[in-house]
Amino acid sequence: MRFYFFVSCLGAAAAVLASAVWWVWPVILRLWRIPQVLVDGKDKDALRIGILGASFIARAAVVHAADKRRDVLVSAVAARDWTKAETFAKQHGIPAFHGGATAYLDLLAREDVDAVYVGLPTHLHLEWTLAALRAGKHVLLEKPAVLNMEEAKQLIGAMAETKLQVFEAAHHRYHPAARRFKQLTLKERDVGLSDFEARFSMLDPKALLSIFKELLGISKPVTQEDRFHERIKNLDRWYYCVDMLLWSTGAIDAEVIFAKEDRFSISATLKLQRSASTATATLYMARDNLWEPFSWSIAEHGLADKASSLQLHNFGFPFVWHRLDVASAGKITSEQLYGAGETTFEHQLGFFRQSIRNQEPPDAKESSFLLTIQIIDRILEASGSGMLKTR
Repeated sequence: MRFYFFVSCLGAAAAVLASAVWWVWPVILRLWRIPQVLVDGKDKDALRIGILGASFIARAAVVHAADKRRDVLVSAVAARDWTKAETFAKQHGIPAFHGGATAYLDLLAREDVDAVYVGLPTHLHLEWTLAALRAGKHVLLEKPAVLNMEEAKQLIGAMAETKLQVFEAAHHRYHPAARRFKQLTLKERDVGLSDFEARFSMLDPKALLSIFKELLGISKPVTQEDRFHERIKNLDRWYYCVDMLLWSTGAIDAEVIFAKEDRFSISATLKLQRSASTATATLYMARDNLWEPFSWSIAEHGLADKASSLQLHNFGFPFVWHRLDVASAGKITSEQLYGAGETTFEHQLGFFRQSIRNQEPPDAKESSFLLTIQIIDRILEASGSGMLKTR
């Protein structure tokens, strides 16, 4: 009897293990693919990109993505820290690097750089994007592109003056899963019988530590400088919710019905204006929600037919894992669109290169960063906290 019980338990454990491996193994393979170099050469007319800032995001957004494409190459990197620039270049086979106080200007002066990736802290974006445009370079600008609407207007003006591109690195837009969600959403755009929800909750160790210190009574007063950088980090995550919502729904404007900004979270309710209809949308971002340690989704819910809905899980990094659930007439079908495992950043580089080569403005037929930051400003003003100021 004990033997059969043992065998039954062993069989159940094996089944659970096999199920876990079946689910986890593809994720591991997709993660393993990210740093791999998958091309053995570059096209003669490859887009030559220089990187301002030897950061982690630069590695993911540009270096690893370019390693999978023949039509894009990284020709130089610059960092204020000479050693950091040199190490970054050697690690990733980048032929040239610049370090020191004049590093960014030295890179912008290079003739073998067609475009630059600005992956610096958000409050430095405006300064160095304008400098890049003056130097005759197109710009792939890390999101969020700017701190406020006034900065956005300056960039738009500089683009018009120089006839050069500023392409916001809203990488989540370019994955097939996101574009499929948008395709399905726009089918019902003019019906006006739906509401939307965008959520991004991810526990942040620094936020949790701050909260515990407050509870224990050992926290230090939050300075204006500390609060500025906390709000910048909130914006980096909050941006995903606002931008994905506006872009995927085809919204042309939005009225803020409700908004609240806490130290590590933001929530809002919007009335979206679409081409021939309106829709209600709720947004939520948190860095300190213990009850929702991770969620990253956007959904559309039918108002006339409660059984109809769309929901895209993990729209930020769908190349790792995602699922698009489509519910209609009481039936739910799920789609997963991994392709060959391309990351959002690989797709983004392709769109960036195409935009430059075709000499067309980025997102010519889609929502731009101008609308996104305009709505973010409205939300922050409505919350009572005020929009982020230029430094």
